[in-house]
Amino acid sequence: MTTTTLTQESCIPELNSLCLNSPTSPTTNNNNNNNNLPPMIRGIPINYVLEKLHELGSAYYNDKSTAYAELHIDGCSKPYYVHKEYLVLQSTFFSEVFNNDDVSNGDVITISLPAPNMFDPILKYFYDGDADKFYDALNILNYKQIWENVECLGLGAEPRAVCLAYYQNEINHE
Repeated sequence: MTTTTLTQESCIPELNSLCLNSPTSPTTNNNNNNNNLPPMIRGIPINYVLEKLHELGSAYYNDKSTAYAELHIDGCSKPYYVHKEYLVLQSTFFSEVFNNDDVSNGDVITISLPAPNMFDPILKYFYDGDADKFYDALNILNYKQIWENVECLGLGAEPRAVCLAYYQNEINHE
């Protein structure tokens, strides 16, 4: 078993840098160019693959027995048991982490996030894809921290849109 520690420098942009059609967005960038995917799913639209993964997500969420790796976040006391497919298809940061030749099945991976204790809502979103639940997890106290993690992890258009909608409806509205 290998332990890999990774960090992301300067990953906290301002809200006004939000770009829903970002070329690095996993859900927009990989739809037509999925050469980094396993041969088994190459050529299948990413949105379809994600839809099927989300249907099964509750059975796999934080399941140690089926996990690809154990994820540790600096500053967070609990480990997360993650599945490569869920993270790689929805995060440019995790795509880079798992496409690293040093990361294998069963490894322990340690990363740094701007808000380590605000990873749970994002991980749940990775597995269930439920934008409404993700929105409901946001509040005035945690919004900025979750947004910073969303940006740091390079999430796609939908979770960014959820954060923007929350900002417009709940924070900017006041």
